Amino acid sequence: MAMCQTLLMHSFSTETPAASAELLARAFAATARMSLITDAQQNILHVGNSFTTITGYGADEVLGRNCRLLQGPGTDRAVVATISATLWAGDAFEGDILNYRKDGSPFWNGLKVTPLRGPADKITHYVSTQSDINTRRAFQDTLRFQALHDVVTDLPNRRYLEQHLARDRADLDAGVTAVGLININEFRRINDQVGLRGGDELLRALGRRLRNLAGDGVFLASLKGDEFAVVIDDLGSPRDSADIDDQLEVVLRRLHEAVERPFQVRGQSVSVSISMGVAFCPRDIDDTLNCFRDAEAALKTAQRYRHDRKRWWYVAPPVSETGTQAITIFTTPRATQAERNVQNQRFEDHRWRLFNGGLSMYMQPVIDLRTGDLSRVEALARLILVDGTVVGPDQFLPSLDDAGHDDLFRLGLDEALGCLARWDREGLSTRVSVNLSPSTLYDLNCTGWVKSALERHNINPNRLSLELLETESAKSAVQIVAINDLRKLGVGLALDDLGSGHATLKRLSDLPFDSIKLDRGLFASLNNRPLETLSMLATLTQMGRDFKVDVVAEGLEDARLAEAAVILGVPLGQGYFLARPMPASSIPDWATAHKFPLSAGKVTTALGALAYHWKFLRWESPHPLPLSACPLTDFMQRHTPHTSRATALHVQQHEPFNEPSTDGQQLQEWLIDLVQDHITAAV
Repeated sequence: MAMCQTLLMHSFSTETPAASAELLARAFAATARMSLITDAQQNILHVGNSFTTITGYGADEVLGRNCRLLQGPGTDRAVVATISATLWAGDAFEGDILNYRKDGSPFWNGLKVTPLRGPADKITHYVSTQSDINTRRAFQDTLRFQALHDVVTDLPNRRYLEQHLARDRADLDAGVTAVGLININEFRRINDQVGLRGGDELLRALGRRLRNLAGDGVFLASLKGDEFAVVIDDLGSPRDSADIDDQLEVVLRRLHEAVERPFQVRGQSVSVSISMGVAFCPRDIDDTLNCFRDAEAALKTAQRYRHDRKRWWYVAPPVSETGTQAITIFTTPRATQAERNVQNQRFEDHRWRLFNGGLSMYMQPVIDLRTGDLSRVEALARLILVDGTVVGPDQFLPSLDDAGHDDLFRLGLDEALGCLARWDREGLSTRVSVNLSPSTLYDLNCTGWVKSALERHNINPNRLSLELLETESAKSAVQIVAINDLRKLGVGLALDDLGSGHATLKRLSDLPFDSIKLDRGLFASLNNRPLETLSMLATLTQMGRDFKVDVVAEGLEDARLAEAAVILGVPLGQGYFLARPMPASSIPDWATAHKFPLSAGKVTTALGALAYHWKFLRWESPHPLPLSACPLTDFMQRHTPHTSRATALHVQQHEPFNEPSTDGQQLQEWLIDLVQDHITAAV
């Protein structure tokens, strides 16, 4: 396409010979992407064959017309305005726009428009390349849905639930909100009765029933395993406790209808009982974590007395509100208030200690899964108490405001770079990544802090990477400028916790990241849906290749995850199986003694075997190595008799696929069952 544009610039800025014009027309007709040439007023002069294929318009129907003919009712006016402004300024435009085919069907168009200039630098024509990106958009929408929904029940997940509660907290005019946690009693027994897949079927069926019964004003989510969450909004005024209790009871009795008739699971009739803990969330308290804790405590009480109770739920004693809602019917038991006071004092003590000699940057190695070598380390903040107790970030980060996060970043960065300089003197050269809060990007001195620290410790900028947390909140122009300034400085920029859907993907394409870290939450459904987990891991790894960025898989906590990541080609890995976080002083000795715990070309786990088979089956390809050299051969010999059906299925994978066969699928199902059997045996 670039060659065609070069030819265009020559052809339209000089007298074009007939032969050149014919060559140009053939070149544009042959390109696989939609192509248009317009005059300076954007009237169409030429279209490629792919334009007709994708839009349904023939060349004779569009020549001489303005390219706006592809716009329709769903086309974003703001995008159109941006295109016009960009071209008016003489610049090239590249972006996505919703266009319409001749038959009226919409399609997402990946559009690039480049102005061509003639004598006196005057724009004479525009050349545009366009592509139907519906598949990519659909994939992005799928990722977005998966990031916010449970993979078993398709209900909103914890992340979606937290977003919903955040919106509730912002609505100060809303009534009382109640949060409930529902748990299936004796779910392990049910799993033993119907199997793991039957258990998933039951969860999906229960989720559908609860969703149908929830009604307006009730938000339903699926959390870990057999636990559901319910948010009941706008129950009424906090001054009217009787009305709140009545409304709550109506909703909860309606929800219980979901288990008042048996479920049919794999030919069996299964009766289910549930327990629920409920807590009220005061409107002026921006801390839903305590609401969840209260609901969890209430759930435990409901489960403890489930055999001798009148109701299937238990309500935690509600917390009193403060500030503008000082007059309320709710009262807080002294013990609960005392516990909160102790917690607040602990936060204050931790904050003081953190900035007065208590901060220590522990280091967790990141391993190159292709070679087994150390690639870099991640610096992780830890608080060391006076008695030597090591406190994790979840215990002290909640106590920090934005200024506190800024101070923590500066101190942690300085210590991390000091470690690099010290290791250099000891003969160990590596890189380090440091977490960066989006709020710190608002400080205009942010880039200066990084530059000064690098100079102070004489560290090349390319040995430092900053991991941007909560990238959804890095949206302002000030933050974007800071990000670009940091990249100009030469430091790396990592997108932390990839897997939050379309918005994260857009940020990946908009901002200059050079690495991405796959969210450990991607492995949350591994036990129930191993194949889908492997597919997601492979897809996101390929996305990293497409974006030409490093990919780091976090959460490789055991051999099966690490082996699957290696087999699927994930470049870098991090997790307890590879190395735990350790004091910085331990890193040189660790690096000297380090041996990669996996053997190249060998499969030792059921998940690794599934990953190996699936990566060929997905493309309907035989296993490429001879049977004797195939990594699965040794694995199969150790896990199944030589005469077994599974062994025969594996042998078939080394034969040419002359005709459609289900052998590969059958072997895949056998491996999935083996993965889940190993999981069950480990529980």
